[in-house]
Amino acid sequence: MLRKIMVVIDQGQDDQPALDKAIRLARVSGASLELVICDHNTYLEDGFYFDPPQARLLRQEHVERNRLLLEDMALVIRQQGFTVEVDALWGNPGYQKVIEKVLSDKPDLLIQSTRHHEKIARLLLSHQDWQLLRYCPCPLLLVKDQAWPEHPLLVAAVDPVHSNDKPADLDHQLTGVAHALAKLTHGDVKLFHSCYQAPVSGVYPLVVDKALYREKTADLLAAFAIADDALFISDEDVRHSLPVFLQQQGASVLVMGAVSRAAIDRFFVGSTAEKLLDRVDQDVLVVKPAGFTDKVKKARPENL
Repeated sequence: MLRKIMVVIDQGQDDQPALDKAIRLARVSGASLELVICDHNTYLEDGFYFDPPQARLLRQEHVERNRLLLEDMALVIRQQGFTVEVDALWGNPGYQKVIEKVLSDKPDLLIQSTRHHEKIARLLLSHQDWQLLRYCPCPLLLVKDQAWPEHPLLVAAVDPVHSNDKPADLDHQLTGVAHALAKLTHGDVKLFHSCYQAPVSGVYPLVVDKALYREKTADLLAAFAIADDALFISDEDVRHSLPVFLQQQGASVLVMGAVSRAAIDRFFVGSTAEKLLDRVDQDVLVVKPAGFTDKVKKARPENL
C-alpha cells in the first residue's frame, strides 16, 4: 500500500520523469508526495573561499533557493488535489542525506531518475543511484526517460531455487510488489527466471530441466493468481536473455531484488542488478528483503 512517495528532484532538468511517475502513482493510490533536492558545493564549505560565518550564510541562502524551487513545483501539484511536502537537503555524499531522510520520514517508495553510466563509473559505484541501490531500505524505483503506457507491463525477475543466497521469501515479496503496482496502474505482471548454468568444461553447456523450475514456481504463481503462461524460463545468461525478453514483451518496469552481502557494515545489491541496470531500457524497481532497514540503521555513518 502506498501512503507516501518520496521523489528526488533532478536539478537543472526541464523534464522530471521521476516526478511524473510519482504523480501518476499518487493519483491512483492517494499517497502523499515529498519532493527532495540534495545539493552540495565545495566552494561553500567552511574555509574553502569564505570564512565559516559567511560560508554558513551562503549555504543557508543556497538551500533556501532550492526550497523555494521545490515550493513552486509543489504549489502546482497541490492545486491538483495532492498533498505535497518539500525538503531541501545539503550534504556530501548526497545519497547519505537521502538515506537519512528515508529513515526518518519512512516513505513507502523512493523514486529517482537515472541515466546511462560510463563503464568506469559503474565499476566504482560512484553515482548516487548505485549507492541508493545498495543502501535504500524502502523500495527504490529508478526511472528512465520512457513514459508508461496506459496499461504497463511489469516483469518480476524471480529465482525459484534461491541461488545466490537469496532469502526464501524474496520472490513472494517481488511478485507481490509487482502485482500491487500492476493493480494500481491497470497493468499486467509476468515473471522471468534464468536457469542458465555456465559450462562445466568451458565447452559444453549444461542441459537444464525447465519443467523442474516451473514446478518450483507453481506455488508462487498460485499465490497471486498468475497464469502459467505468464512465467518465462530462459536457459540463457540473464545479462542477455532478460533485456531481450523485456524488449520483446514491451515491458515498462523490471522488478528485482537486492540482497545484502555479509561483510562488515557493507551492503551490495548483487551481481545481477549491477549488470542489468544499464543494459535495460525499462524502469527498475529494486526491493530489499525484510529486515534490511535494521541493517542500514546499524551501519557506521562513514559507510552510509
